Amino acid sequence: MKWLVQEFLNYNPNTIRMVKALEKCSIEYLIVRVDKDNSLTVIDKESKIPRDNSDRVLNDFICNEQVMVYGSKTLANIAKEMNLEPGSFVNDQFEFEVFQQVLGDELLNKDFMVGDLWELNPIDEEFFIRPTGNTKLFTGQTVTREEFLAWQKRECKEDSPYLGQKLMISPIQEIQAEYRFFVINQNIVTSSCYKENKVMSTVRKPSDELLSYTMKMINQFPLAQAFVIDVAETNNGFKVVEYNNMNTSGLYDCDEILLVQAINEITN
Repeated sequence: MKWLVQEFLNYNPNTIRMVKALEKCSIEYLIVRVDKDNSLTVIDKESKIPRDNSDRVLNDFICNEQVMVYGSKTLANIAKEMNLEPGSFVNDQFEFEVFQQVLGDELLNKDFMVGDLWELNPIDEEFFIRPTGNTKLFTGQTVTREEFLAWQKRECKEDSPYLGQKLMISPIQEIQAEYRFFVINQNIVTSSCYKENKVMSTVRKPSDELLSYTMKMINQFPLAQAFVIDVAETNNGFKVVEYNNMNTSGLYDCDEILLVQAINEITN
């Protein structure tokens, strides 16, 4: 397995960790830049500038090879258009409407509404909002009625990044802790707590009960060969927060070495 890793603009810590893991595991990879026309340019690892004969370098690298990509949703879509396998494991199952249909009451935010930013109306004085699909346009968050209305007004422009992007709103849930699990071939490879009592934290460890519940949800809905599942610990038991494509998911205290090794073993 070879890898294409998107150029880490602003020194994205997750990308840097994944690159170091690839190097430690002696796995071949290229750093690529996503251009405005959605073409890819190979970037020199040392000088950080485009390589000569980039197209030839890229084509030689991926020819008759299995290729994994790590980066943005745009890179994932490009990989799909290039027919790279396994690519990014993205498919049309990564949608909240699908989660709701399959999981029902096991989904934390099961009572949600979906629409464009300008179609939605505040459902309470304070509520939860996030983009749908496999995108990180912004991180899920709580907003007040006033903040949301100001947001709508501010983005009422022709070049708004929210054009064509569906958003989900739902009532606020009381959560004790949230955990992330990286899953490959329906097995948990590595995991981490990422929030406790509304504060970012990686200290808390998943209990046996949580691991058992998570495996149950993985087996109930294995939506891809590799994915991320986030699970919340609430006063009403464990609930699934969401499924995500692993390429756009933060690592927190997960073990990127184990993750890279498990992905590379998919073809073995």
